[in-house]
Amino acid sequence: MDLILTRLVEAGRLASADVAQLREQAAESSEPLPALLAKSGLMTPAGFARAMADLYNVEIASGDALPKELLFPGQLAARFLEANRALPIRQDERTVWLGMADPTDSATMRAVAIATRRRVIPVVVPHDELERAIVKAVRADAPSLDEIGRAAAGGDPLDQMPDDKESLEHQAEAAPVIRFVNQMLSDAARTSASDIHVEPARDRLRVRFRVHGRLREIGAPPARLAAAVISRIKIMARLDIAERRLPQDGRARVVVDQRRFDLRVATAPSVHGESVVIRLLETDKDAPSFVELGMPTAIEAAIRRQLAAPHGMFLVTGPTGSGKTTTLYTSLRQLDAVSDKIISIEDPVEYQVEGVTQIQVRPEIDLGFARILRSVVRHDPDVIMVGETRDGETADIAVNAALTGHLLLSTLHTNSAAGAIGRLLDMGVEPFLLASVLRGVLGQRLVAELCPNCRRPHPPTEEEAAVLRRFGGEDLPVTLFAADGCEQCNGTGIVGRVGIFEMLEVDEEIRRLIRERAPSQALQAHAMTRGMTTMFQDGVAKARAGITTLDEVLRATEEF
Repeated sequence: MDLILTRLVEAGRLASADVAQLREQAAESSEPLPALLAKSGLMTPAGFARAMADLYNVEIASGDALPKELLFPGQLAARFLEANRALPIRQDERTVWLGMADPTDSATMRAVAIATRRRVIPVVVPHDELERAIVKAVRADAPSLDEIGRAAAGGDPLDQMPDDKESLEHQAEAAPVIRFVNQMLSDAARTSASDIHVEPARDRLRVRFRVHGRLREIGAPPARLAAAVISRIKIMARLDIAERRLPQDGRARVVVDQRRFDLRVATAPSVHGESVVIRLLETDKDAPSFVELGMPTAIEAAIRRQLAAPHGMFLVTGPTGSGKTTTLYTSLRQLDAVSDKIISIEDPVEYQVEGVTQIQVRPEIDLGFARILRSVVRHDPDVIMVGETRDGETADIAVNAALTGHLLLSTLHTNSAAGAIGRLLDMGVEPFLLASVLRGVLGQRLVAELCPNCRRPHPPTEEEAAVLRRFGGEDLPVTLFAADGCEQCNGTGIVGRVGIFEMLEVDEEIRRLIRERAPSQALQAHAMTRGMTTMFQDGVAKARAGITTLDEVLRATEEF
């Protein structure tokens, strides 16, 4: 990487002042150099590819020239190509042209030459287009879950619901069943699924992935495979495979396609067998920046003011799955872990943060948030992050920790920023104490992010115009956007999710309203007179900018 950076600086394509920053980012991230350049806004993937082609005098190719199926499927493993970000794009009897983002990667070229017994010529491809092509080629070459499931069910007889533990263990350890579960986890990781739903039905085993907040059916192998697959998952999560009458919760750590994941497994009895949900948490993934979260500049500045305070309480609110914990992780990364003692209490630990003492909640040994928090305040912390304030005991200890000179960050399940105050009061926190310690509350939701390649503008419909006038006070005409789907987004029109936010900063009037137990509507009304932008207003701004749709904003904010 250093050689490439040096040559880019010498060629005038990169400023020398940016090199140190890139090296720091590379030390903290496993992302390739072109991805870091794109994330920093210094060079687009296509710009990096052109620079590499010019500097090293190699051919350049676009995604349209890349194959849809793997070349040399018996000689080059899919995992090798994914790990090394390389893809053979054409061949003859003596030569293979290898698509690469980095044409200086001699080790990969040498490995491909040995495996194919051909000389290798590098071809530069923009890294984003190359990674999409690799995923599609690997997916096209791999058997589907349905194919693996039919093969597994068609082998040795599998009883639908064996009664004894030994039979369940025998079925769960069968090679076809292990292959099915491994392929399911691999497909989920490749599609960035957050959850896997395994649901037995009368005539099939339905498998669904939640991708970008939406469930998609992936496969439906035979129902007779259900007991074996679910037993395999339960063994991985150290659950009792013989107990099928009661819900169970467990965890597992796995490596999928060279990426490490924590799995949170929950089972529940249903009419046709046990239903299983697996939450996937990638442990090596870095917390995103405020910009990547979709944070407006004004709200980011308000959060930085909260983090600069020596003590007090800052809360992030929203429903389950709205990205609250991710926002707290991003906030923690803004703090100085060298000069400050930072301790987090989490369930589970989703990201590893350098310099932060991270403690995992373990309910099975009665190690909950309240018990850990009571101990943590004796460890001389400057900043404490509590993954979730779930009960009155945790809330009471958290408030007292904030009163005694600590900056305390936590999350709450409420529908709005202002609603967090009423929630804490309902938990039994005294109004005068809450008014003393609370500094600010961030409310957030996640909405679908439109594919920039296939999104298209359109004038608002009559219904959309009525919504804009009623809730947003928008001046018409305005332009909204929709996406029909394309190859880059796998036909979905969606490439991810982005946050919409509202920030309530506590001033003297808010403190007075808290002491008087004023309703959340009064708190929000005062905050809006001070310039607070609501989640709905932030969502409308993102809809007008083509980032999301108005329907998504309405769904997320429950405005009708």
